[in-house]
Amino acid sequence: MINHKRLKLTQIALSLSIALATAPAFAQNTTSAIGGRISATDGKPAAGATVTITHVESGTVSNVVTDAEGRYVQRGLRTGGPYTITITKDGVTEKREGVFTQLAETANVDATLGAAAVQSVTVTGTSLARSERFSKSNMGAGTSITATELAIQGSINRNLQDYARSDPRVAQTDKERGEMSVAGQNSRYNSLTIDGVAVNDTFGLESNGSPTAKQPISIEAIQSVQVNVANYDVTQKGYTGGNINAVTKSGTNKVKGSVYYVFRNDKLAGDRYNASTDTYSAPAPFKETTKGVTVGGPLIEDKLFIFAAYEKLESTRNAPSFGPIGSQFTNVGINPSAISGAQDIAKNTYGINIGDSSMTAGSALTVDDSLVKLDWNINDNHRAMVRYSKTKQAEPQFTGMSATGLSLNSEWFSQGKTIETLVGQWTADWSPTLSTEFKVSSRDYDSVPTLNSNLPLINLSFTGANAAGTPAAVPTTARTLSFGTDNSRQRNILGTKTKDAYLGANWSVGDHEIKFGGDYSKNDVYNAFLQNIWGNYTFSCVNNWSYAFLGGATLADCSKVSNADMQAAVLENFRIGRPSSYTVQIPNSGYDLNQAVSTFSMKNEGAFVQDTWSVNSNLTVSYGLRLDATRMGDRPLRNAGVAAAVGPEVGGRQTGGFGIDNTQTFDGQNVWQPRAGFNYKFDSARPMQVRGGAGLFQGAAATVWLSNPFSNPGVVTSSISCNSSTRACPAVGGTFTPDITKQPTVLSGGTSAAQINVDALAPGLKQPSVWKSNIAFDTELPWYGIVLGLEALKTDVKDGIYYQNLNLGKPTKIGTDGRELYYTAGGYNAACWSATGSLTTTGAVCGSTGTTPARNKAGSNAAYNNVLVATGTHKGGSSQATVSLSRPMVNGLQWSVAYTYTESREVSPLTSSTSGSNFSGRSVLNPNEEVNANSSYLVKDRISALVNFQKRFFGSYKTTFGLFYEGRTGKPYSWTINNDMNGDALAGNDLMYIPSAPGSGQVVFAGDTATNHANEDKFWSIVNANSVLKKAAGGVVGRNTDFSPWTNTFDLRLSQEIPGLFKGHKASFTLDMFNFGNLLNKKWGRINEVGFQSAGAQARSFVDYVGLDASGKYIYKVRDAVEALDVRQVKGESQWAVQATVKYEF
Repeated sequence: MINHKRLKLTQIALSLSIALATAPAFAQNTTSAIGGRISATDGKPAAGATVTITHVESGTVSNVVTDAEGRYVQRGLRTGGPYTITITKDGVTEKREGVFTQLAETANVDATLGAAAVQSVTVTGTSLARSERFSKSNMGAGTSITATELAIQGSINRNLQDYARSDPRVAQTDKERGEMSVAGQNSRYNSLTIDGVAVNDTFGLESNGSPTAKQPISIEAIQSVQVNVANYDVTQKGYTGGNINAVTKSGTNKVKGSVYYVFRNDKLAGDRYNASTDTYSAPAPFKETTKGVTVGGPLIEDKLFIFAAYEKLESTRNAPSFGPIGSQFTNVGINPSAISGAQDIAKNTYGINIGDSSMTAGSALTVDDSLVKLDWNINDNHRAMVRYSKTKQAEPQFTGMSATGLSLNSEWFSQGKTIETLVGQWTADWSPTLSTEFKVSSRDYDSVPTLNSNLPLINLSFTGANAAGTPAAVPTTARTLSFGTDNSRQRNILGTKTKDAYLGANWSVGDHEIKFGGDYSKNDVYNAFLQNIWGNYTFSCVNNWSYAFLGGATLADCSKVSNADMQAAVLENFRIGRPSSYTVQIPNSGYDLNQAVSTFSMKNEGAFVQDTWSVNSNLTVSYGLRLDATRMGDRPLRNAGVAAAVGPEVGGRQTGGFGIDNTQTFDGQNVWQPRAGFNYKFDSARPMQVRGGAGLFQGAAATVWLSNPFSNPGVVTSSISCNSSTRACPAVGGTFTPDITKQPTVLSGGTSAAQINVDALAPGLKQPSVWKSNIAFDTELPWYGIVLGLEALKTDVKDGIYYQNLNLGKPTKIGTDGRELYYTAGGYNAACWSATGSLTTTGAVCGSTGTTPARNKAGSNAAYNNVLVATGTHKGGSSQATVSLSRPMVNGLQWSVAYTYTESREVSPLTSSTSGSNFSGRSVLNPNEEVNANSSYLVKDRISALVNFQKRFFGSYKTTFGLFYEGRTGKPYSWTINNDMNGDALAGNDLMYIPSAPGSGQVVFAGDTATNHANEDKFWSIVNANSVLKKAAGGVVGRNTDFSPWTNTFDLRLSQEIPGLFKGHKASFTLDMFNFGNLLNKKWGRINEVGFQSAGAQARSFVDYVGLDASGKYIYKVRDAVEALDVRQVKGESQWAVQATVKYEF
């Protein structure tokens, strides 16, 4: 019984504050801390008091002594709790029980010592939650997610992204691809760390930020999560977007474990929507299960603990959603007879099996996760941790499937991946004022595809009139049937080995806490990425070729013939081996393909120092400096040809080199990063604070971008090709062979000139870096502990990246809108353009020996194809404003609602792993322009809300409910010309010019006459119906100025605990409901977006360019309809889905 008279505490000053982004002891932190100030009853500091911090479940004990100012801090603690804190001096004892910490946060426990008796205070959930936002170390922008919140919030994908989206500044910009943007930044600029080890896709191949289809460690093994948006601590590194930082669970003195089974199938998913027919159909049959087990406990009580987890995911859910005419899938305008015809030719003419559309063995996604973790309490002052984990995956890939393309299963493949990590950590308290943390880790990653065939890639391209039964919304542009081996998988093997080390120290000196130390990382890369080495063929209907099915007659214009004749022409060309396009990559003389494999090492050496100064009881400031030094001893093979000076023009084409050094790397770069933050607490009845900061953050370019110059120096391999743009393919058969070892390098009519592709980094190009700054105001309102938050966040690019192609040649004309044009004379001749917008490069007029030869990139160097250079820019950035209301978890209820407005700009979206796609993947006025425009990752308006509820309705068994809502503007897109308007060899990426007014005469509309303006009228009816197009009249539509429709989604989780078989055991049944609104109404929750295309990224069109008139005006061919929006449903993201989980815990 407490003797209040003996103790007679005047006012026990207790404040428990959990920071959202406090100063971590390790780079992406894995631990927590407890600290505060102890005073005597007279208000003076209680120097020399002993503070004993005990983690109740593991018996871990830490002792620290208060300094002359009564302050103490203990770092390196386990995340979570409960902790008991005992404060003793001169026979007077204070005790605090039920203290919980969060990842990378400091729980501030202040107390006033009274008389010589024990005062015990239990820290309740109410007091914990009330102070969650208000901490002197909360300066930047971010969110912490506790184990309780992880258990309540819904996540049908069982990944950290589903939890990170609870931060108002984080948006899942593409649920199909798993793409997540922080503050409107590129998703590849994020990082994911677990136990301080980077487990994200550092190589940069995956848009979801993870090297595997699901995160490498099961969510069941995660203890807590921290989302860093702007954390000014100097140990933060490796990202310019955001960081998701998680820590795994540990064993305790009590043996605990779980066994669980997760299930979903096609019967628990909504119907797929066929936009072309406005009908619904049941999803393709699939089954997805996750089986797992976790166990933790003591090996030596109070001393040594183990935690282990295993999980296996099996899924057939990611099946294709496109099909031929008459199928239950979204039709792409390909006739089933075209498929059967291709199969017959492949079998009877070439003796090969090109497959069909059925799911083959190995078409199921499988992921195996395993983890073992040891925690060792060496003594009261030293603790160690060792963790090993392994993830092994096989994921089916259905390349060639799109709104305008089908592929057969010979092109599909299974991508095998393995990631192994080993991490060791040692934390030490050397004195009451000095502590250190040392960590080492290794990560091995391998990615190797398993192929379904060993063939060239073969494409059958159908253009012009659609076949009978084709939905009206399917365009008459190219529809492609592909089979054989995907051209990017003909040799594609990746392996990386990463080693990391960290040593940091925290030294408390009066009102200051000094942090200093260093870190080191080394990444060894092996990347074999060789496209088209087995050949890549396209067969289409070509004008002026003779055809046997016509008795030797020719087709003057394939765009105007019947669908039957067009299909017959394509199949005949395939049968006789007469492609319209062909390319193969071969080794140059004196080299072999192994020398095109990218092998290099990159090191980063970091050093940091920081001072956190408690100026007074109201103001805390932090300021520090970080240095990152990049070292690369390896260089790409030197290409003397591209390094040579530009030569004179010969026949209107550039000769010589390009004057660039293709051996440039990031070696020798040193980036100094100053950072500072502050927190000011007002003297008010309710908590109120202003916080903010600013700092420079160096991120990391996707390693694959650095690898490309090693893979494509332009001296090891060349491409032999023929196509309509450069050199026409032979009009006679016999070019095609299915034998991958005998691909032709000499074509009928002579040797096709080999063209070189070169990738390089521009001199002075630097790793991405941004300036971040924020200012925020938080206050608790008078009602129910509700907290109002107002925050502004700004990001400014210091060093960014975009791509240029140096081999375009000089422009041959300037368009009426100021656009650079690169065609030869035939590209401007309307007679060389078909009714479907295809350029004719054969015949007496448009052929290579014709009166007006038609070719793009007219002035380009004929010895080279593309010379692509990653170039630096200082343009880009974002601004965000967020207003939020939240009620922390009190009496089992937590909720929040926030609105975020974002402006985000970029020069290039950098959506790809290859230089060519990064160059082509943006819509432009001029190809190499450095123009700032709306980011492809912009979510302009976003409303997010969550509700977490838990209550014990049935004895001690909890009922939990979690709801997450997101309403947001759709993704931005551009309005472009559908084909290649400027002659840069890229179709669909040229921003559309809009005349100033109807009848202005600034554009010629093909098919119109002096008395018939039907096509111009059609053009203006579309323009006037769209505010973005209408506003652009008299100029060029800006990049990414239009937006897809608003999207609303609700995700739910319901869970109920029930009694287990034995005392202390329990079971639970959980339902995760994804896109719950779509279950109520099929039209709700549907994501309608402009589809991503290879050139121009998100772009939409209704116009083809078909030449210039005599006065140089553009000639537009207006299409019958605007390109429709795509329904995003490849992985069911536009449909409801239910997932059931049964778990037994002991």
